[in-house]
Amino acid sequence: MDENFVIKTKALTKYYGKSRGIENLTFEVKKGEIFGLLGPNGAGKTTTIRILLDFIRRTSGEAQVFGLDVKQHSTEIRRRTAYLPGDLGFYKDKTVRKNLQFLLKMYNKPVPNRKIEELAERIDLALDRKVKELSKGNKQKIGIVLTFAPETELLIVDEPTSGLDPFITAEYYKILYELQKDFGTTVLLSSHLLGEVEKVAHRVGIIREGTIVELDSVQSLKKIALKEITIEFPTGLELQKFNSKIPTGIVDNLKTSETSVSLTISRENLTEIIEILGQVGKVSDLEIHSPDLEDIFMKYYETSSSSAGSLEKENIKAKGLMD
Repeated sequence: MDENFVIKTKALTKYYGKSRGIENLTFEVKKGEIFGLLGPNGAGKTTTIRILLDFIRRTSGEAQVFGLDVKQHSTEIRRRTAYLPGDLGFYKDKTVRKNLQFLLKMYNKPVPNRKIEELAERIDLALDRKVKELSKGNKQKIGIVLTFAPETELLIVDEPTSGLDPFITAEYYKILYELQKDFGTTVLLSSHLLGEVEKVAHRVGIIREGTIVELDSVQSLKKIALKEITIEFPTGLELQKFNSKIPTGIVDNLKTSETSVSLTISRENLTEIIEILGQVGKVSDLEIHSPDLEDIFMKYYETSSSSAGSLEKENIKAKGLMD
């Protein structure tokens, strides 16, 4: 076993009849990292997780967890893993406490009641209410306790904040960060909410139509994409001169007022904009920002979708989204 990696897949493929689940999916999750598997609904995130836990069987390819084949050693893998699925099932006529006590017995090591109480208090979960009385968000909180309470080597969570309010979502990621920092737990986090994952993930894999199309650190993904620029000119004359010199097709989201302009541009075209500003003359103010990961993600999909289905990086480079 390569002790540096907890999860490894190679050309992992799953078809449901003629329908694609995932195809040639290859990625690795390092020991002790939080890895974000990011993509919209239907991209293949849940299919990937279910194969890793042997809930469904792959069509072809390879998948290992802890250096063990997911099919041959599924019992061992599950024993060392805590899993929060997208859809939770509980005993509706029993209380939250009874559900937790029963389900947590599946782990070999007993979970202290004190730990359950502490987690429930942090996320405002009423332990003595019956499950059938709870909203979707409160049922999701039960799943959070189920995954954070036991001590496991690997945590796999599928859309973990679905139905949670912003306050509880923030607390969830705080607990997740503490868990990884204090115990070195490896985390595979599946989500379509990049703004949330950005706060805790070390690396992300963007999955589109069942295939990983980008794999990098959060910081690198921010740097390789776009720049947002706001420019203030002394008068409208400089603004008009600037607008007339911008080449066709290199900027997005161009917005102007009487003396200012804002726009989005790929990093490789940033130098050209700076050169144009030098030709215009005076500038009252200039601000350049890196966009949020959410904006990078949306732009990435927009560009990939318009490229006639090609996922080759050379085509992505032409759009200015890669170095």
